[in-house]
Amino acid sequence: MKWKKFKKERISLDYTVMLVPHSQKKPIHFKTPVWTFGVIFLGLLVLTGTCLFFAGSRHQLTQVRREKEQLEQEWERLAEQKQLADQENEILRQEQQIQKQELEELEERTKNTLKELEDLVEREGQIRQELGLEDIRPDEAGDVDGSDGAGSADSLAGDADSLDGRAGDMDSPDGAGAGDGDSLDTAGNGDPDTSAAANGRIQIASTDLPLVLAKNTADFRAIQEELGTLQNLLSEKTGQYEGYLTTIEEKRAAAAAEKARKEALRASIVTSASSYIGNSYVYGGNDPNTGVDCSGFTRYILGHTAGVYLNRTAAEQSGQGRSVSIEEARPGDLVFYSNGSSINHVAIYVGNGQVVHASNERVGIVRSDMYYRTPVKIKNVLGD
Repeated sequence: MKWKKFKKERISLDYTVMLVPHSQKKPIHFKTPVWTFGVIFLGLLVLTGTCLFFAGSRHQLTQVRREKEQLEQEWERLAEQKQLADQENEILRQEQQIQKQELEELEERTKNTLKELEDLVEREGQIRQELGLEDIRPDEAGDVDGSDGAGSADSLAGDADSLDGRAGDMDSPDGAGAGDGDSLDTAGNGDPDTSAAANGRIQIASTDLPLVLAKNTADFRAIQEELGTLQNLLSEKTGQYEGYLTTIEEKRAAAAAEKARKEALRASIVTSASSYIGNSYVYGGNDPNTGVDCSGFTRYILGHTAGVYLNRTAAEQSGQGRSVSIEEARPGDLVFYSNGSSINHVAIYVGNGQVVHASNERVGIVRSDMYYRTPVKIKNVLGD
């Protein structure tokens, strides 16, 4: 009984809700079970948690979106850097190829320079051998004006007091040195007279050495100047020779060009003559378009194509130009025929043993074998 009473009295809670607190109306009173209040409370908790969850999720999603945008921007920046790096690598590769080519060219120029130096040394040696100077070397000449007072000579040759050997390096103009096993007399009294030395060598007083060295140095320098003059002369002759070669090449090129022009001219004569094949023969005619005879045909073709003036008749044309043999005949030459007593016909040789000519009124302008009649003369009227 007590539980039922408690359940009845306590299971429900009284709530008073004043909707309009400052009005004169009565407040609203209602009762609600405890579980209803629990459900509402739980609903509020769930709703609040859901809102907080979605708010946090939205915030997190916003952060993720921002991070994604930053990553995309970083990716684009890295892609641009990669593209720039690729371009720089390509430029570096091209520069490396250029440097490699320049290095190869430099090596080639170095080889050429070494070859030129070797040729120059060989040429200088030949000149020295021709002048009988193969035993004289620049490093064996004494330095008369040198700062350290050292000097050497290749050989000492005089009249009565010539040396039999070579003088070595000298420590000073007043002192004496030894070279090639020879020795010089350095008597303290300064006597300039020479005396016999050991080992069959001639000795000379130290006071005469500067004069001897100066004389030999001057001789060596004179020889060097003469050698320089010869080298300059050789260079000048080489330049002239190269100029001659250039002139010869230019003349050859001009001759080849002239030959090509003549060949083209002869070909144009053949083409022009062949273009009138089939046209009419008219005795005394001068124009193959309206009718022409044999000499009028050759006169028209050579005049209009090559600018060569020919006389009117075949007999008169046979006296012009230069005679050539049948073997020497070339396209564009004139082939003459006779009736037994005089020349009465002319044709244009077009090669391969054939001619084009204004034959007669029956066939007109035709191509024929050059031996359809016996040729009596062949003339080159082009002047080549």
